[in-house]
Amino acid sequence: MRKYNNFEFDHPLITETVDNDLKVSVVIPAFHEVFLTKTIDSLLENTFHNGSVEVIIVINESESVSKEISNFHQRQYMELKDFSQKISTPKLKFLPVYIKNIDKNIAGPGIARKTGMDEAVKRFDKINNPQGLIVNLDGDTVVETNYLEELINAAITKDKIKAYSIYFEHDLNEDTSPAEKNAIIQYELHLRYYINMQRILKLPFAFYTIGSAMAVRAFAYKEAFGMNKRQAGEDFYFLHKFIKTGFFTEINSTKVFPSARISERVPFGTGKAMNKIIQSGKLLQTYSYRSFESLNSLLLNLEAIYLDYENIQLIEKPVMEFLNMKNFKKRYNEIKKHTKDYQSFKKRFFRWFDAFQLMKYLHFVRDNYYGNIDITDASQYLMKFYNIPNPTDLEKVLFILRMVDKNHFRI
Repeated sequence: MRKYNNFEFDHPLITETVDNDLKVSVVIPAFHEVFLTKTIDSLLENTFHNGSVEVIIVINESESVSKEISNFHQRQYMELKDFSQKISTPKLKFLPVYIKNIDKNIAGPGIARKTGMDEAVKRFDKINNPQGLIVNLDGDTVVETNYLEELINAAITKDKIKAYSIYFEHDLNEDTSPAEKNAIIQYELHLRYYINMQRILKLPFAFYTIGSAMAVRAFAYKEAFGMNKRQAGEDFYFLHKFIKTGFFTEINSTKVFPSARISERVPFGTGKAMNKIIQSGKLLQTYSYRSFESLNSLLLNLEAIYLDYENIQLIEKPVMEFLNMKNFKKRYNEIKKHTKDYQSFKKRFFRWFDAFQLMKYLHFVRDNYYGNIDITDASQYLMKFYNIPNPTDLEKVLFILRMVDKNHFRI
């Protein structure tokens, strides 16, 4: 394994002694996080065995942060230092970190997560535990009482899994307005529709990539050269490195509750989408199911195309036009040249037609063939496909899709 030398800080930011039984390190980025104590309280309510846990809280601010927020961070950091000494136990430590004057061009959740995850790697290295689990949470997120126990169980399991997606449900019980609740229901439905449509097509990368609900082993974090410093979408890009390897799975035995709050802090994501829904007063728009159905003409005929490229004519026009735009025939010849049978061809094909390529395809088809549809229509399509009586209430549809996902339902 190549040496990891991509630390954000050369020197350790945390000097406390590492417990030799450390199994899980939870990283929480915090920017003007007024609900942080709620997250800490939910972790304190956890009971667990077979190891110890550290919680690294990374208060972070850019060089252009307002004086008001900077003062808030300074007070919060001092309070956390004092508070952590009182609440930390030998088996559950809270370790606050404060990084300031971050270049405004890179300031955001990516660099905050990276700073905390880098620290976690250093601490696992000190006790020679490459299997240790580095987990990401957000400072406005709460967890079930078995959260840490299930993470420790994953950490001590001897298998080839390198990274995980943890089951999530946005908190609908928060003190939110009816408009905010309606917006988060629509947004989560969009997320579940998007992944479930991929599962219907049996796409190998159909996993959720939620920043507050992901985990990676220490050795795998170093193999992937660490977290990126994107200001948004950092979770998507990071996790798909591992999804492509196949050594990736879900932890559905516990639950994370991301906040259902409005935010403009990042260019896209939950808070941004909620604000857009509320401001427009309209139903959320999502990709048409016809785009996925059209793509299935490629997936169902992939083996036939492998045997004879002339079978490409079996593919529907929207998909064919996208493939031609991507010079697929050249890509096909390259893939086939380096594979000995259909299974190896298929595996290499999906290294090319990955989650990023899928998104490009969907945008192309949306702009040229099948425009976006209301989330209501999208949800109804899924209910009919799963042969589930279709409730008209979107919240009930969401509860059904949550059960589908939590119980590992697959087509």
